Amino acid sequence: MHILWGLAGMLGLLLIAYAASTNRQAIKPRTVLAALGLQIGFGVLVLYVPAGKTALSKASEVVQAVIDSSKAGIGFLFGPILPEKGIIFAFQVLPVIIFVASLTSMLYYLGWLQKLVTVLGGGLSKLLGTERAESVNAAANIFLGQTEAPLLIRPYLKDMTRSGLFAVMVGGLSTVAGSVLVGYSLLGANLDYLIAASFMAAPGALLMAKIVVPEDGVIDSGKPAVAVAATGATASASATASTSEKTTESGSASTEKTETKSAVAVKEKTEEKVEEKPAETKSPEEKKDSGHDEEEPQHRNLIDAAASGAADGLQLALNVGAMLLAFIALIALVNLMLGMIGGLFGYGDLKFETILGYVFSPVMAMIGVPLDEAIKAGSFVGQKIVVNEFVAFSAFGPEAATVSAKTGAIITFALTGFANLSSIGILLGGLGTMAPNRRGEIAHLGMRAVLAATLANLMSAAIAGMLL
Repeated sequence: MHILWGLAGMLGLLLIAYAASTNRQAIKPRTVLAALGLQIGFGVLVLYVPAGKTALSKASEVVQAVIDSSKAGIGFLFGPILPEKGIIFAFQVLPVIIFVASLTSMLYYLGWLQKLVTVLGGGLSKLLGTERAESVNAAANIFLGQTEAPLLIRPYLKDMTRSGLFAVMVGGLSTVAGSVLVGYSLLGANLDYLIAASFMAAPGALLMAKIVVPEDGVIDSGKPAVAVAATGATASASATASTSEKTTESGSASTEKTETKSAVAVKEKTEEKVEEKPAETKSPEEKKDSGHDEEEPQHRNLIDAAASGAADGLQLALNVGAMLLAFIALIALVNLMLGMIGGLFGYGDLKFETILGYVFSPVMAMIGVPLDEAIKAGSFVGQKIVVNEFVAFSAFGPEAATVSAKTGAIITFALTGFANLSSIGILLGGLGTMAPNRRGEIAHLGMRAVLAATLANLMSAAIAGMLL
């Protein structure tokens, strides 16, 4: 019965995407079916097939070992302050973000991350029939954030079709960066599910993006777009990516603010390879308009990359901490006012989370959450969309044991993504800086991107609900 329920939920999500499509006649069945098949296939592999479940468990153990390695540094700094039971968020979660950001910077400097992303992106492109550039971006989003992953394809952003640009936006919103993923696990989310959700979101993002804004071969102005072959996209983009990426202009309180400058660090031999291509020269005025006045010095060695990554991880950790402090306090204030108003009508326990729960409960019930838990599940997903995913995970963590295992899995998959309203500002600040000529288009597509990314996360959740 739960299989039929899940299939009905998946169909419902596809119908919502179809209803929101900008050009239903341009939807390509091959891309849609292949992306859906890949998303389902990966879910079956790691959540149902014994060998796949074992592989996922081993991957989770590796990630957990990385998290445990950070305890040496945390213990050195905070020592006796750390509790024997429970966690103090500022001392045991935020420092892990700094450590993982430093590690990511080192992997990027060595070139290992780019090679893995290129292989995964090439595979997605061949299987789905999508442009290589947008496929590379989708693969990069498994490991990097929504402002770092597009750096790998930056030279192609200005000439991408509207559909391709939208796919880049949805890819960033439907996934989470590795440095914050470990933070979610420390808040109580199942690490196996977080890893599976990150990989399933890559084809899921392309699935929903190609339904909501299908490929029609035109850019925003209506002119035919330049074909984006992106052969060697990663290498050439890495060279261009060495310019300063100050994406904090969005001013948005999102968890994904400039995660690491590691995404702009390039391995020296990669730099030498692409130096043969003449760089595009810009006037001082053009550089100013594009938000890049001067080139940023590249990391000289592995130690420099690690130090730079740690510094940027600190900025991310501070941003996450400040955002959580502000938003959790604001929600408490809103709940106080709602309780006062509700008390006048006999509803003194009225809360912001309760309202969101009722609003999103139909969707959660549709994708497989039992009716008696749909309101609670809808509350967490609502907080993720309206506020952000860190606030949602911080609320879900203490409540995870109060819901069924199936509902807990569905909620975890649904929350694993940056699809929230505040992330639109991050997209404008990040992508808008890399491709100033597309800023207006990015703003125009922002709400659709949040919708498509949310549907991609819910699709993964529906698949997980059928398999668990």
